[in-house]
Amino acid sequence: MDSEIIDAVTGWDSAPSGGGYGGLRSLADDGFSGAVVAGMTWGFMLNGRLLGVFEGTIADFDDESFEAYRAPDASLPLLYTMKETGGEVRAQYYTEDTPLTDADGTLSAGGFTGYIELSENVLSGDYYVVYHGGKSMSVAFVGNSKRLVTDDEAFELAADEIGIYKVYDVDIDLVEIPDGESDDAASEDESATGAAGAVSEAETTESVDDDEEEHVAPAGDSSSPETTAVDSAEASSASEASDESSSPSTPRADTTGESATATTSDESATQATAPVERAEPGDSNGASGTSSVSSPSTAPAATSGETNGGSSTQPADDETGDDVFSAEAEWRNARSIPSLDPRDAEGETAGERPGSSRRPRKRTDKTESKTASAGQKTQQPKRAPGRSSSASSNATQSAKSATAASSKAVVSLKEQLSEVKAERDRLESERDAIQKERDEHQSRAEELERRVNELESEVDRLRSELDEAGLTSTDRSMSADEALRGTNLFVRYAKKSGATLEKAHAGQAKREDVVDNLRLEHHTTFDTDGLGVDGQPYEEFLHETPEYGFAKWAVTDLLYEIGETGNRSSLSGVFDSIPKADRIELYGTVSVPIGEGETEPRKFDVIFRDQMGNPLFVANLNDSRDPATQSMVTRLIKDSKSVAEANESLGSAFVVTKSFFEPDALEAATAETGGGLLSRSKRKSFVKLSRKQGYHLCLVEARSGEFHLNVPDL
Repeated sequence: MDSEIIDAVTGWDSAPSGGGYGGLRSLADDGFSGAVVAGMTWGFMLNGRLLGVFEGTIADFDDESFEAYRAPDASLPLLYTMKETGGEVRAQYYTEDTPLTDADGTLSAGGFTGYIELSENVLSGDYYVVYHGGKSMSVAFVGNSKRLVTDDEAFELAADEIGIYKVYDVDIDLVEIPDGESDDAASEDESATGAAGAVSEAETTESVDDDEEEHVAPAGDSSSPETTAVDSAEASSASEASDESSSPSTPRADTTGESATATTSDESATQATAPVERAEPGDSNGASGTSSVSSPSTAPAATSGETNGGSSTQPADDETGDDVFSAEAEWRNARSIPSLDPRDAEGETAGERPGSSRRPRKRTDKTESKTASAGQKTQQPKRAPGRSSSASSNATQSAKSATAASSKAVVSLKEQLSEVKAERDRLESERDAIQKERDEHQSRAEELERRVNELESEVDRLRSELDEAGLTSTDRSMSADEALRGTNLFVRYAKKSGATLEKAHAGQAKREDVVDNLRLEHHTTFDTDGLGVDGQPYEEFLHETPEYGFAKWAVTDLLYEIGETGNRSSLSGVFDSIPKADRIELYGTVSVPIGEGETEPRKFDVIFRDQMGNPLFVANLNDSRDPATQSMVTRLIKDSKSVAEANESLGSAFVVTKSFFEPDALEAATAETGGGLLSRSKRKSFVKLSRKQGYHLCLVEARSGEFHLNVPDL
């Protein structure tokens, strides 16, 4: 069994089931549709009929308990049975050339048994249309979740798709459920039915033949069938009149055949008015052409048997009409796929469609005709001399006309056949041309793909040579200030379950693990492909800036430096804020209130923010070789105070220099934080705004790509 089918079926609702053949018969009586599983053996049932058994035999259910799964739709057991039975691909079409609706109409009209699968080159799902005797049911499995869609909705989804669909011809044999003595009784009933039907048919045929013999022209006449029938009728009338006048008590010719025929016609008409209809594959209204009305070879036979005092065991229509496979033999004969070309369909209509159940009228054998004619000659009066000659001439003319008409019909059919063959050859030629063109395009696409790979390799090689030569391969340039102003950095992790700043803050992660897991990703307001900044590719320029270096140091090393030196409490504003960092803005601003409903921006080189955008750290950088001055420190203190007064989230303000700090700058920081030997504050380098509010002022020196906290002294 296919694993996908097993997974789908075991997800259906369970149905009450017993064991052994009795359990199967109970499901059959309930009209069960679904699957039954005994060990490794699988079976599918539709409306109580066992469609097939796989991975075993029906004997595996004998005296064994089994599980039953009720199908959410009747189409699924039939589809899975056909897929497991296996079939032959009879046709393959592209939806743009032959729409699915056209194929569906043709297959339904042709009484087809099998299924359509639309899945090739279709990304949205798998679509199926299942046929049995031309009756169709649609089912689809949509999306990655294989959502089940059925009926008209499934067919409409399939009809809107573009792809390749295949038509599979599948032969299904029903599996009988063993039933001990009841099976033997059924076999005896079927034998009795067949015997009674055969006798009735023979009696009816004799009656019809006798009736026809009464209307055959005398031997020796060369009249046509039409003229002979007219003459015989007139002769019979005259003979009957003569017989009645001469011998009134003499009974008329036996009319058993006429009586049987009339009775049969009445019963056939009655049966035709009450067929059992079910919206199932293969019902009496299906496109397979199967009807609940008795055919000429069966209905008269049964009626004749009853007229002559016999009994018929032929099943009534109400017992067979609702059987989903009651006309299985006719459906099997209709498995061939009709042509989808309208002209082919016209050709079949003009002639006689293959597999038609029509039967030619019974013609009286020539020898029987002569014998009947000889018999009538003794009972009927002789015709007038001129009448026989005239009738013979008319019969000859009629025969010639019929022969000419038949010849014309044959010629017409041959012409239509030639046209169909020519059209077939044309379509085959077009198909071959399209396939050739497809192969050429595929070859061209492969060639272009190889060329693209070669060019990409050449570009990589040239870039490597440029890098080795110290040159850049940028297409356009941008100033450093403009590039940093449009850049934001994000603190992210390769694995959120791995070592994070939160775990490091709690002492649960090592520094090297955090460094390996942490990602400092960048996002820009401009396209960075082929962008050069100060003669360097953008990413190379960014990673060498002091702004990027300071941000990376703050989120990887500073936390451990504070913790390892025992300053978690004295620098709590910095230590507790680092794990909250989510976004780092370069060359940004923080708005502070200056009056009623008015704000004013404060500019900083680096701004650390949490997920809500609240500022955590602000920093200004001195990128020159000259030392950081008092005015630099004073300006940072002024701007950071405004931010801290408006945002309690601010934990620290940094001044970063690539050289060193002038003594005046250090004194300005000490004066602002109340530091020195006489300071009683437990918090180091702390700018106090109120009894509970404030932030740390930190001075950092950056040399040779490394950062050192100068103030406060750890």
